[in-house]
Amino acid sequence: MSADPSLEYGYARLAARLATRPDERLWRQLRSARSLQAAVDAVRGSAAAPYVAGVAMRGTIDEIELAFRQHLRGRIREVTTWAPQAWRAALRWAEVLVDLPAIAHLLGEARLPHWLRDDPHLAAYAIADRMARRARLGQGPLAPLMTALARHEPDRRAAAARRGADRLHPLLNAWRAQWQQRWPHCSDEQRSSLLLLARTAQAHLAAFGSLPVEAAAASRERLAERVRRQLHDAAGQPAALFAYLLLVAVDLERLRGEFTLRAAGLAFADAEASP
Repeated sequence: MSADPSLEYGYARLAARLATRPDERLWRQLRSARSLQAAVDAVRGSAAAPYVAGVAMRGTIDEIELAFRQHLRGRIREVTTWAPQAWRAALRWAEVLVDLPAIAHLLGEARLPHWLRDDPHLAAYAIADRMARRARLGQGPLAPLMTALARHEPDRRAAAARRGADRLHPLLNAWRAQWQQRWPHCSDEQRSSLLLLARTAQAHLAAFGSLPVEAAAASRERLAERVRRQLHDAAGQPAALFAYLLLVAVDLERLRGEFTLRAAGLAFADAEASP
């Protein structure tokens, strides 16, 4: 293999990884699992076992959150090694996307969750003083995001005045602007596939927050199916690599939800049993 693999090489690698995605049979097993251990065992006994590497059977909610975040980072770094050098900066920037909800939390005034202090990428920002947090975010590796966010704010306010509140957090638009800046020169076809994928994800996010709880799973399934089709349509293109990572993120989000529900039940049972 050459030191700078082709996009076709990356597509071949991700095509093999797609076989390990959780299937409907596994999701049914997880929905019926009565404990965290049973849920983890179900995944470990399936082709999707790599998805739960590092997840403790009696993990706390914070430990589960951190484990899944680190797993997604690992998948992004793996895919980055499959890509040509020219596309690696854009792929590495996907790691920042993992952190956007946490960054939004850090920019706000709410109490910080404990797991932030254990996350090796975010612990440096998990300090009590909000203004000090903002200053630190603007000086480190996330500085381009903070700069893009500051530029976006006036435009967002003007747009909100014209059409009502923006349903997506401005951090997402700031991240996307920086992501597109990291694209190398590409063909019109490659660019169109990337933009279609971005619009698909954005449309899902815009609608998801207002869905009733019982509709959430079906919405994720529809998103996954659209992304899966776009991945195959973009075979041998950079969009296929990003589509694969989006599928992984959707799967991990669903798994995290199943595990967190059971970890919360376990924590409640332990609290009830305590004298």
